[in-house]
Amino acid sequence: MSWCVEARSPTRLGEASGVARVKKLYDFLRKSRVSKSGMTNIFCIAFFLPSLCQAQIFDQLSNSKDETPIIINADESVVYDEKSHTCTATGAAQAQKGTFFLNGDILTVFFSDMEAREITAITAEGNVQMKTPTETAYGRHVHYDAVLDRILMTGGNLRIVTPKEILTARDSIEYWHTDNKGIARGQAKVRFPEKEQFIQADRITAYFKSASQKDGKETQIDRLEGEGHVLACGTDGTVTGDRGKYGGDSQVVEMFGDVAITQGDNIIQGGYGRANLKTNLAEIFTHPPHTKQKGPAKRVSGIIIPKSLKDREKRKPHRQR
Repeated sequence: MSWCVEARSPTRLGEASGVARVKKLYDFLRKSRVSKSGMTNIFCIAFFLPSLCQAQIFDQLSNSKDETPIIINADESVVYDEKSHTCTATGAAQAQKGTFFLNGDILTVFFSDMEAREITAITAEGNVQMKTPTETAYGRHVHYDAVLDRILMTGGNLRIVTPKEILTARDSIEYWHTDNKGIARGQAKVRFPEKEQFIQADRITAYFKSASQKDGKETQIDRLEGEGHVLACGTDGTVTGDRGKYGGDSQVVEMFGDVAITQGDNIIQGGYGRANLKTNLAEIFTHPPHTKQKGPAKRVSGIIIPKSLKDREKRKPHRQR
């Protein structure tokens, strides 16, 4: 059996608001079982379910202790199918849970059965946008797996915007709530506009601070780990390498492999580098200190341009052709 809720003139259910109105609407739908056309374009899953990127967005999805009901609305229709245990909203669809909003062309909520009424998955297709008061995520497809406790965003032009960071990726962004980490793949990039810094790589794994480590309610990055064509950029130079780590608090970058540190016209190369993007202090070694060298050592080499030579080059008159 399915309940179809179409976007036509709403049925009046009194002037109740908040949770009371939500419960009234659900009770009305439950009693009527199958609704005909001419009801309402708002549907509320009022039985209590586990809740619906940076991490705050995904925390909203994964917080099983939150008993706030999910309210779904759409321009075209909302179909609740008991047999397939799904609720599908079509046409500029939106799911709201407290201060969290999930928007897409089509939203589908999957749940276990009528007795348990627990969410097993949520999908959003087309022009997907996820919002909390402080963060917004954009993509084309979103899949939340309650069993794995994981959210996966795909579809190109992926982006998560927070007050302090902007994360972008070409292929996918996923978040593992239990492990408190996110993974961005394909030209992944994390920008820190206030610090004038960014980290980019083929793949970036972000580890977030636990609730006990946070200074406030906002999501805070503990560290970033990059793999493949890693680039870290600060106000006065860049560091590149095969693999890299970035400390959220220290703003220190460690690079491994084929490492190059560039500051202005100066460049130094080696097997391991360490740079503070805040103080612009950089060091480079043949291999990480306090570790044994594996294989042939990569010699440290560099080109340092004296300031006097730079000044002389600037003073040279330009030849007129």
